[in-house]
Amino acid sequence: MIVFNLECKICSASFEGWFDNSSEFEKQKKEKLISCPSCNSDSVKKSLVAPNLSKKSNAKKTKIKKTIASNISKYKKIIEDNFDYVGDNFTEEAKKIKYGEIEDRPIYGEATLEQTKELIDEEINIVPLPFNNNKKIN
Repeated sequence: MIVFNLECKICSASFEGWFDNSSEFEKQKKEKLISCPSCNSDSVKKSLVAPNLSKKSNAKKTKIKKTIASNISKYKKIIEDNFDYVGDNFTEEAKKIKYGEIEDRPIYGEATLEQTKELIDEEINIVPLPFNNNKKIN
C-alpha cells in the first residue's frame, strides 16, 4: 500500500488516498473512481510529498513496512472487536443511524462506489478502511 496526498483542482481540498501502487492511482483516476470528499469532483491530482530517500541499507525501510503492517493489523483488530460488522447492509444501517431509526453504534461493512457517494451526499461521515474484511455473514 502507498498513501498519496491528493488535492482537488476545483475546491483545493486536501485528502489522502491509499493505493496498491502509483499505476493503480493512475488507473483509478482515469476511470474517474477518485473523487473529492468535499465537492465530489473527480478533478483530483497528487500534491507535493516529501520523497522517501533510502539509505544504503534496506533495514529501515523493512522496519517501516513492518510497523505500518503492524499498525494496520492493530486497527483491524480494534475495529473487529468494537464495531458491528453489517456487511452489504452498511449503507442502509448508516442511514438508519443518521436519521435516528436505530440506536447509534460503530459499524463497518461493504459499500459500492455509488453507495459511498450517496452517503457523502447525505453528509454521513465514512472512512475507507485500509484492509480487506474476511468476515462472512450466513
